[in-house]
Amino acid sequence: MGKKPKKPKKKPSEGLSSFKDLLRAQGGEVPEETGAKDRGWTVHTADGMTIGDAEEQEGAGETVGERIGRRPQAYGPMNTGPKVYREEDSEEMRILQSFRVRTVFPDDVLAEVEDLPEDPEEKDFEGRVDLRGETIFTIDGEDAKDYDDAIGIRRLPNGNLELGVHIADVGHYVRPGTALDAEALARATSVYLPDQVVPMLPEKISNHLCSLVPHRDRLAYSVLMEFDPSGKRVASRVHKSVIRSVHRNTYRVVQDLLDGVKSEETEEIAFLHDSLRLFREWTIQQQKIRDAKGSLRMQSRERKFLFDEEHEVVKIVDAPRYFSQTLIEETALAANQAVGDLFRARGLPTIYRVHPRKDPEEIEAIAKMLAEFGIRVPNKDRLSGRDVGGLIRIARNRPNADALIQRIMGLVERATYAVKDHIDTAKHWGLAREAYLHFTSPIRRYPDLFVHRWLHAIESRGAEAEEELQTNEFLEDMNEMAQHASLQANIAEMAEKAMGDLKVCQYMSPHVGETLEAKILRVSRYGLEIFLKDYNVSGFLPARSIGERPELKGPTLILRAGRRLFSFTEGYAIQVRIKGVDFLRLQVLFELP
Repeated sequence: MGKKPKKPKKKPSEGLSSFKDLLRAQGGEVPEETGAKDRGWTVHTADGMTIGDAEEQEGAGETVGERIGRRPQAYGPMNTGPKVYREEDSEEMRILQSFRVRTVFPDDVLAEVEDLPEDPEEKDFEGRVDLRGETIFTIDGEDAKDYDDAIGIRRLPNGNLELGVHIADVGHYVRPGTALDAEALARATSVYLPDQVVPMLPEKISNHLCSLVPHRDRLAYSVLMEFDPSGKRVASRVHKSVIRSVHRNTYRVVQDLLDGVKSEETEEIAFLHDSLRLFREWTIQQQKIRDAKGSLRMQSRERKFLFDEEHEVVKIVDAPRYFSQTLIEETALAANQAVGDLFRARGLPTIYRVHPRKDPEEIEAIAKMLAEFGIRVPNKDRLSGRDVGGLIRIARNRPNADALIQRIMGLVERATYAVKDHIDTAKHWGLAREAYLHFTSPIRRYPDLFVHRWLHAIESRGAEAEEELQTNEFLEDMNEMAQHASLQANIAEMAEKAMGDLKVCQYMSPHVGETLEAKILRVSRYGLEIFLKDYNVSGFLPARSIGERPELKGPTLILRAGRRLFSFTEGYAIQVRIKGVDFLRLQVLFELP
């Protein structure tokens, strides 16, 4: 990595202080070394379950091998609040324990948090840029409690736009060498379940001290970016700051204001109309720029559970998707890129968000399979996100669109964390970017906190910190932490999916015996993936429960039962009966009536 690394003594104020020992002390798993061809994880959980590579989960925001959007909506509007699972919630606890989700903070962590102030103190403002007079605000989901980012925008005298993304300065309170930091590292991510959040940091930090609540002074890390009329970023700077959000907004109300809806809620934020109009123009412009570069843009579906006061599922719906969410996503992308470019410009290694292109042999195999459905994969040797997006648009017009899109998404690798420098460039295939990292969510992702910490170290300690960052010992620590963060992110997604499947089973249990219409999403030799529109639930109908000698002809599965011949085609309707619910395998069981 450039010049030969030196080995100065680590300072405990910044270093990882023996990553493996620290992680083991917290009861965490130390990931094994992975070779160049390894692209996933195999995890053996506490109860003996074996977990392979996690498939991409439905989630809010755009899908580019990862969720680039906001946190999933954890609980629906009919909730009274998040539920804390206890032993009597045996199924929920089994899942959490299976994935080793850490639900309780140790006493030494809570003791450290107890000593933290309720609000920032005057001495904390020293050396910070004071932005409390600026129009800065948050936009989040209806149920959000941890507001870790705020935004602001203004037109400069030269005609350019200055866009500010202000991120909670978690690193000011979560210091290296503390029990709090060790626990955050072990967790590495918050886990968003259907009716609760298992946070990376204790509530006093995530929902209060570091949450950018309105009308309260808060410490932030501000990324200020200047964009010319063409949408090109021409300057950027990063400052420790103190801000005071002027309003807590929701996606829904901001969307109403942008759409010209008149209501008491939109009247309350009418003073933000000019700012939001500028943000809308900038967002549309940035999307066009991304499209031109070959970025993959597609909306993923988010399943949302609505609960009653007893935390029982009463309905499963598709969460609404607003342009205001896209607006926030684009600001996060811009800030993450600006910070990544700072590290690259200095020639320094850090933990990047890397999204590799799919292996050529795998692309060829998927292309061959898609050709059977009349879909040609272009530019196989240099496949871009834009190419994949074009295939998805073609598939949307087919009766079996759901199945085709699933197959097309097989062309997309999953993103991961990796250590790169200016020589070994970090690439993000889905975003069509280089040197992209995670900076905007330090409340819920440890890699973001790590980047915050080292950005500040470089600013405050200069060459000394830069040398330390490039030592062999520290590079090894960073690589191990990147692997650990990737592993924990995958496990969190799998735990979220498993808990969602459990809630589906609980929701469907009273409906066993019902016969209703289902749509065939996808066929395979093993059976049918089906969707029940009445309940917004997907399931699987095994081929062996219908017949034998399965034969696939494109989108059609043919089965034989004695002299009878059954034919099932993707996109078509079928009558099914709910046979039962398997709480062990987390499946709703179906059969033909």
